[in-house]
Amino acid sequence: MNIETVISLNGQRPFAHGNHREVYLHPERDDRCLKLMTEDWRKCDRWKRANAVARLIRPKWYYHENEGELHFSRVLARRVGLVAWDLVAHAYGIVGSDLGPVLEVDLIKDSDGKVSLSLKEYVWQHGLTPECEKALEKFWQQLDKLWVFVEARPDNLSVQVKVDGRCQIFAIDGYAFGQLIPLAKWFRREQKRVFRKRRRKQDLALNEILVNRESGEPLESQGIHRRD
Repeated sequence: MNIETVISLNGQRPFAHGNHREVYLHPERDDRCLKLMTEDWRKCDRWKRANAVARLIRPKWYYHENEGELHFSRVLARRVGLVAWDLVAHAYGIVGSDLGPVLEVDLIKDSDGKVSLSLKEYVWQHGLTPECEKALEKFWQQLDKLWVFVEARPDNLSVQVKVDGRCQIFAIDGYAFGQLIPLAKWFRREQKRVFRKRRRKQDLALNEILVNRESGEPLESQGIHRRD
């Protein structure tokens, strides 16, 4: 499949969305989804926040979310190998659609065939279950072992539920690496510091979801799947 191939998304509504992308079910493959950029990459927050030096040094894929995700997958494939897809949704390439270029990515699904909930939505519906906590611990251990950097926000992770109730965590977004000079990718001590910081942020975000769950406050729609 290539960019000349045109996939019809006419009449289909996205089942999820981020700040600058919408996510559609692949009409021809039930194991993949398609991510559409809804805003020019030069209007995205990452580009607007960058100073002149960062814009000059960093390549386009850092600012363009679809190209950045594809680059991340290709680097993982070379550096980590097949085990990478046990914790990150695999991006295959950018293809054409009647809505514009889209990124083709593995669709994370539960054992019953339903699209897996984001961690944000899973915790909102079920709380932080022992199965989910165990899966999160394993996820962080794998990230640490393989030196894989993901933001790991609750809306950027999927919780796949197995037939026996066990959970597995996959990163589905949040692959940007903020350091202009990537010290954490070279030095173990700095890598550990970055991981601790990201895990603390995740813990705070999960706690906020649990507090809102108890109070009945609604969640923002980002990271929440459509049900209609």
